[in-house]
Amino acid sequence: MTASDRAGLPLPDYDTLSVGTLEHRIRGLGSDDVEKLLHYEHTHGDRAMVVQVLASRKHQIEEGG
Repeated sequence: MTASDRAGLPLPDYDTLSVGTLEHRIRGLGSDDVEKLLHYEHTHGDRAMVVQVLASRKHQIEEGG
């Protein structure tokens, strides 16, 4: 992964975050930012737990939460 791959991410330290920390840090993000992280995750690590946390947050936002 290069720095340019991570340049547009809403969390600059994304790759170093644990799943628990990520879950807390994404609470303040909007739908577009969560979608960016989901896309990045699918094309780089595609870690099941991370995708689950991001997808869950995206669903919460879409439901008004």
